[in-house]
Amino acid sequence: MQDIKHDYKLDFIPIIMLTALSSRDDHQKGIEVGADDFLKKPADRFELDKKITALLRIKEQHDSLLHDRNKAYEYLDYVGVLIAVLNKDYKLIHINQKGADILGYNRNNIINRDWIDLIVSESYTDLVKSKCDMLINGIMNEPECPEYPIMTITRKENLFKWHYSVLKDAKGDITNILMSGEDITEKRKDEIKLMEYAKELQKSNEIKDLFTDVLRHDLLNPAGLIKSFTELLEETATSEKQERIIENIKRSNIKLMELIENAAKLAKLESINEMAFVRTDIASMIESVGNSFEQSLSDQNMKLVFDKPETCFTLANPMIEGVFTNLISNAIKYSPYNTSITVKVEELADKWKISVIDQGDGVPDKDKEAVFTRFNRLHKENIKGNGIGLAIVKRITDLHGENVGVIDNPQGHGSIFWFTLKKAF
Repeated sequence: MQDIKHDYKLDFIPIIMLTALSSRDDHQKGIEVGADDFLKKPADRFELDKKITALLRIKEQHDSLLHDRNKAYEYLDYVGVLIAVLNKDYKLIHINQKGADILGYNRNNIINRDWIDLIVSESYTDLVKSKCDMLINGIMNEPECPEYPIMTITRKENLFKWHYSVLKDAKGDITNILMSGEDITEKRKDEIKLMEYAKELQKSNEIKDLFTDVLRHDLLNPAGLIKSFTELLEETATSEKQERIIENIKRSNIKLMELIENAAKLAKLESINEMAFVRTDIASMIESVGNSFEQSLSDQNMKLVFDKPETCFTLANPMIEGVFTNLISNAIKYSPYNTSITVKVEELADKWKISVIDQGDGVPDKDKEAVFTRFNRLHKENIKGNGIGLAIVKRITDLHGENVGVIDNPQGHGSIFWFTLKKAF
């Protein structure tokens, strides 16, 4: 009988002793060797059937519970975290297969071993013991997900985030601690890298801000002085050659100042992620921007034509004026003498489509996307200009969540630069 009970495949098979022995001591000895029930000889068939039926019913219930328990253990083996159960002496009484794999141990070899001595990093043993003691003694509820490293079989430290809870018996007394641990070693490394990257990015932004300040102040000031000196030289020029040289200096300095201003604007725009929008009449804005180019238009004998409604309201940031300014300025720069430029506003469902139409050389199809990207245009020799103005246009429209593009002018030479804005109702 003892051999049967010591075999894990047979230990829950019910055993009935059919015996002539009837003393209390005999019954005690029978229980000790594994008997589940007794019948005195001679046995009554009906009574024997009843006992067998009752014990088999208990066996069936036990098998069902055992099956459910094993199924639960199988589920635990497949979850991606370490799950362990400790008794009051910190001894490991269960660990899932995933946990054993993480630690590098054979599961059977670490059951009943002291969990803290086995795997907790030495510098954290007192802390872990303290938390376990308070949990077992009911002094503390489940602690807030502590983090501490554990040692694998190779003595490698892995950082884990732990969740604790207590297990209780039928009387409500605390018997065990259930722990689940998530390996966050790589996560913490990534967080450290991210923090380092954030610091580098902040430093880069500080350098960028410094560069912008240098552009606005340290470079514009000398350019302003050059402008003043060329104006003085214009008054004192004594020959046509001197006048031509002074005019070249003046023209180059104007381009330099414009380049510095645009570079500073673009740097500022690149640092903006969000902007506020207000109800704006773009018809009035177009008129205002057009009037600011009267002298440039007159110098080129050009005409600026407006094809727009009397009012067309949109939700936009005041920076949108920079889009009109840059597109009209570019059209004037790169259009032939004695031509016209048209600014057209059309309704497009819930948007306005604004187009600036010129009669210049146009933009080749292969360069139509690159024309708005400053860094892609550095080596585009067939595209005129430095590209900062159109990069500003692209950035402002992006911040508005709108589209911008360029197509060929169907009326002949030139291009149509267009962008969209939401209507304001």
